Amino acid sequence: MSCFSHFFKRKRGPQQQDDPSDNYFTGSENITRFSYRELVRATSNFDQGNKIGEGGYGPVYKGTLKDGTVIAVKVLSLHSRQGAKEFLNELLAISDVTHENLVKLYGCCVEGNHRILVYNYLENNSLAHTLLDSRHSNIQFNWRTRVNICIGVAQGLAFLHGSVSPHIVHRDIKASNIL
Repeated sequence: MSCFSHFFKRKRGPQQQDDPSDNYFTGSENITRFSYRELVRATSNFDQGNKIGEGGYGPVYKGTLKDGTVIAVKVLSLHSRQGAKEFLNELLAISDVTHENLVKLYGCCVEGNHRILVYNYLENNSLAHTLLDSRHSNIQFNWRTRVNICIGVAQGLAFLHGSVSPHIVHRDIKASNIL
């Protein structure tokens, strides 16, 4: 389940030349910094054939790193209003979050105007995709499976709300965010 709040960026003025990401990444070993070029290569230049979703944050692409690792690449929409500093503050808050019911954040790209999150790719896509896609429309979940899905969602949210400090509030629970 992808349980993180939306990130937004703010347009930077010409007087803001320094990249605040340089200072923020010095103490965080859990955040892998990807170059924009690496992610362009991994997603075949953000090819529409690799697009696996889109939300308020922006489009999400499937990608493959040089070492063969399959990733989900979540690109912040250019229409967002969050600046680099705010983006990095939120990124640092979620970088150490690990739970079996939450998607693992591998890293990010903060380069120029690009704000991109890189997650573990989950092959089965979202609950919404499974339920609504015409190729899967005949899938019926029994009650035990339905209850297990609900319990998994509740456990992930309880972890974010109660076990993480500071607490993280998801703010966008829906079937397309349950993976």
